[in-house]
Amino acid sequence: MKNKKEQILDVSLALFMEKGYDNTSISDILSKLDIARGTLYYHFESKEAIMDMIIERSAKQIVEDAEKIVLQEELTVYEKMFSLFASISMKRLVGGSLMIDYLNQPQNALFHEKSNRVFMKKITPLLGGIIKEGTVEDLFDNIFPYESAETILIMIMGFVDGQYEQLNKNDLERRVDSLLYNMERVLGAKEGSFAEFKTLAL
Repeated sequence: MKNKKEQILDVSLALFMEKGYDNTSISDILSKLDIARGTLYYHFESKEAIMDMIIERSAKQIVEDAEKIVLQEELTVYEKMFSLFASISMKRLVGGSLMIDYLNQPQNALFHEKSNRVFMKKITPLLGGIIKEGTVEDLFDNIFPYESAETILIMIMGFVDGQYEQLNKNDLERRVDSLLYNMERVLGAKEGSFAEFKTLAL
């Protein structure tokens, strides 16, 4: 059985998904859990603190998975990058197949902003390390690996935030082609280097 802190996080996430972060009150959480207000505040000082822990909890598992990928010496640079991108979807970051739609709703803007911030902080160093490795191997012509990693992650978040799931097939394919083309330009990679990555979005 999960401890009380984990129960608070699970119930809060379910309520945030159902009602929206802004529309969920501490009283809603207390009622669902049937606990005293003092019990909740023993573990969390505010609703925002609960949200922060939900994001950190989900991000922790993603980062652990991503670190395992980066450490696999038998993988090529492109294989590491492909596997990394496959493991760090925004849906996984905060837990749930409906999360992208949830994050794009106006009432969840703060949750969305914090999720993006954690995503950038946790993944940029890992992606930067892969880019640096690719530069050493002359796969990329790039002298700013970590800054470029941040740029690429911002591009990916913009792609996800654009509600790509609502695009028709032709528009989605064109958008993906544009994303991969610009990633190659940022890294100084050969044209077509990221063609295989298309399967991650289509």
